[in-house]
Amino acid sequence: MYLPKDFDPVQNYPIIYATDGSRKTEGSFFKKTLDSLIQNNIIKPVLYVGSHSNSKIADSTSRTTGDGSKFYMQFRNFEYVDNKPSRIQDSMVVDRFPNHMLYFTEELIPTVEKEFNQKLTKEDRYFYGVSNGAGFGMSMLNMHPDLVGTYLCFSTFGGAIRRSEWKKDVSYPDLFLIYGSEEFEFLKKDAEFLKSKYNELNGDAEIREFDGGHDYKVWNREFTNTISELLKKE
Repeated sequence: MYLPKDFDPVQNYPIIYATDGSRKTEGSFFKKTLDSLIQNNIIKPVLYVGSHSNSKIADSTSRTTGDGSKFYMQFRNFEYVDNKPSRIQDSMVVDRFPNHMLYFTEELIPTVEKEFNQKLTKEDRYFYGVSNGAGFGMSMLNMHPDLVGTYLCFSTFGGAIRRSEWKKDVSYPDLFLIYGSEEFEFLKKDAEFLKSKYNELNGDAEIREFDGGHDYKVWNREFTNTISELLKKE
């Protein structure tokens, strides 16, 4: 949890709700970046809330590869991605995705805003995620379009983007999505689909490709640049 210097609970602040990719969402990068942007009057003061998935191995989810070796998925792979497991041995993970979605939308966000006395609208809330965390964000954007106003989803991995139901009478949140030229082909196809879908629905989306792959250095740079524009101090 990041609070700006001189945080005043009487005032309302924009809040960035973030998921993890394969690393923790809170650390020196985010604190230093937000401190610098705020202190240099580049952006308005903002709160940053990092939510973590469960990175423990889900023992029941062993899979056998072509050479006969086994590998195990993490609980996070079922919390962030709706894998719809159906095997009896997967009973520990079958409800992970819907339960995590309930936690994020009905527990995390209301609890944070109540604890810090923040009375916010959809437009005051931002979502940030990379990789699987971005995939979870795209699911939330589609399932709960009235909760968060702007999504930053980088190198989106998962999210059932092309299988989701996109309704013509729904105003979907603004979207900033980037992906790497060296990433999996399905990431690019998801991005192309979203470009077409947002155009069809008259939504506001900035979707583009960067040179490189699944890279935290690029994501950190793009987070800084995008937040600097979205939260620019007037």
